[in-house]
Amino acid sequence: MKIMLKITLIATLCCFCLAMTDTDSLASSQKSANQDKKLAEKHADFENFAHSKVKQLNRNHKFARSRMLITKQADGTYLARYHQIDDSSLKVKVMRSKSNTIPYVGIISYKEQILESSAGTPEEFDKNHFAVVKIIPNRHIFSYQKGTWN
Repeated sequence: MKIMLKITLIATLCCFCLAMTDTDSLASSQKSANQDKKLAEKHADFENFAHSKVKQLNRNHKFARSRMLITKQADGTYLARYHQIDDSSLKVKVMRSKSNTIPYVGIISYKEQILESSAGTPEEFDKNHFAVVKIIPNRHIFSYQKGTWN
């Protein structure tokens, strides 16, 4: 009888422990799903931020198309050069940080193009075709703090 009681008690404890493990596992998977959802939200948020940042960089670049560098060559022709960011090369990555104050870190990668053209007069550059002569890879790291990307 004592042995039967011990077996019943052990079986009950085992079932209780298994139920606790399943509950912990379920809670852990729900927490993981919520974290994945938050990371996906931050990724979408950062992607919007990155597109607006690239537009700002293109607009404010020292040698943007609106401020292209035009130089007169020895043969009397003109050479124009400007920089622009290739929108199709834009890539973003968002990761969790181990910091309590900066929960996410985002990386923007893109290719900056240097374009050139030559013409007989500076006015012709409005109609001229520019060719890519150099590509400069760029990478910027941003942190998410107090609800904004910095």
